Amino acid sequence: MLKISDAVRDILFSSEIAMSAFEDGVLNLSAYAKTIRKEAERRTKKPVKTGSIVVALSRIRRESGKRQPLVPDAEVEDLSVKSGLAEISFDRTRAHLARLRNLYRDPAVNAGDFFMVTQGTGEITIVALTNTLSDITTAMRPLKPKAVIKDLVGLTVRFKQDYISVPNIIFAFVRQLALRRINIVEIVSTYTELTFIVSQHDLHNAFLALNELRASKMRAD
Repeated sequence: MLKISDAVRDILFSSEIAMSAFEDGVLNLSAYAKTIRKEAERRTKKPVKTGSIVVALSRIRRESGKRQPLVPDAEVEDLSVKSGLAEISFDRTRAHLARLRNLYRDPAVNAGDFFMVTQGTGEITIVALTNTLSDITTAMRPLKPKAVIKDLVGLTVRFKQDYISVPNIIFAFVRQLALRRINIVEIVSTYTELTFIVSQHDLHNAFLALNELRASKMRAD
């Protein structure tokens, strides 16, 4: 059985909208307490007064002043776009890994200006120029890919080195695309770069969304 304070905290933290309004100081605590009272009772398995929820929220608000914001300020140092990409995925097997090593040595594939490989625990995904797909599939034969997605573009954002220690910094960038309902096919990250792979038809909106972060920096300067 949860304490009222723990239940209220869990409910609040499960909603980005409520949490953002809460940390911005614009959430009406009394009104919000009424909306979550039944859920608080379900979690605590006992009657809960609205006033008790307000007290719990007030205590969380005092504690939240010591934390960094849910969505940190993210500034894009540079934004670049690469079109004409495709993604090809394989199961992660010894045979595929052996053939992948050959790909790294194939100048027809990795000599291009875009070649990214992600190895997961069960899959290998390659994002490269569409015109190298035939070379990739030839190098991996007779093994066949489990998925091939074409008509993709990559948007690469570069940011400051100190962002690596900022909680939710990747969320701040992803949120820009999520707010515009843009489907992210793949994310590839390095130390100071994030590359979002999206469909070609989403390029315009995705660029505008990420460019807003660079525009805000330029206005501040």
